[in-house]
Amino acid sequence: MTTEFVEMTGGKKVAVSFWDNTDTPRAAVVVVHGMCEYIARYNDFCEFLGHNGYNVIGMDNRGFGDTDADARGKGYAGMFDGTVDDIKLEVDMARARWGVERVYVIGHSYGSILTQRFIEKYHDSVSGAILCGTTMQSGFMLALGKKIARRKAKKDPDQPGKFFAKMTFESYDKKIKDGPNGWLNRDKAEVIKYNADEKCAGVGVCSVMFYKEMFEGLAAINKERGKTPSDFKLMIASGTADGVGGYGKLIKKLVKAYVKHGLNPVVKMYEGGRHEILNEVNKGVVYEDFVYFLDKCEKESGK
Repeated sequence: MTTEFVEMTGGKKVAVSFWDNTDTPRAAVVVVHGMCEYIARYNDFCEFLGHNGYNVIGMDNRGFGDTDADARGKGYAGMFDGTVDDIKLEVDMARARWGVERVYVIGHSYGSILTQRFIEKYHDSVSGAILCGTTMQSGFMLALGKKIARRKAKKDPDQPGKFFAKMTFESYDKKIKDGPNGWLNRDKAEVIKYNADEKCAGVGVCSVMFYKEMFEGLAAINKERGKTPSDFKLMIASGTADGVGGYGKLIKKLVKAYVKHGLNPVVKMYEGGRHEILNEVNKGVVYEDFVYFLDKCEKESGK
């Protein structure tokens, strides 16, 4: 893995990492991380992709990791859309760097929300996508969250979004009863690493402005989900014990929303899996399933 700062959308300097796994890649993959983490956490998975012929590019998203080391967890106007556009630039960089025709996107958690928006806007630039540890938020609860976040952000955009954290992550931990951030993973060693990492748990609670940006992004996704074409290659993967996916209920809702628009996503539900299925105790199975999906897309492309 090598990392460099690259000028992205609007002149923003972003920390971008490359896994030049092979000189003759079959295709490239863009990996998009979640909130309160950073792309280097995916090193094992990215190297696994390399062993299977895929070179990888990923960035520390705006507001996280080394991209905003002095303002981790802070949101600002245009942050969500800017990150989506950054993913498109990563796709372009992958093609230029490795000379590949086909690029795929794999987004986890907040990264999967960004990816949902990305495939609405830029589906013709990629050959498929995987939504990992994903969710669907809509209706009254999304409207309420957006309203509260807007009001709080108007007063003080940098104040921690404690209300939103309590309704989500804290409630997941309360249900799991496995210690701080136990909702993330059944692998206790991985949870300990996360809790000790200043770029992860050390970020604390994301700002109300971050939540405002995310909620507005979710609203845009719901409005324009039909822009993702019916023949787009899509996989949706989640653990049955993942609160973000509503313990399976929100995954069913998301699948139904895509099916309504003519898509036929591949769905993988991992029994007992919590949120970070790429770090879970059965991550080897997840890795294999993801590569199987990519390989199948490659085969169907005739390559």
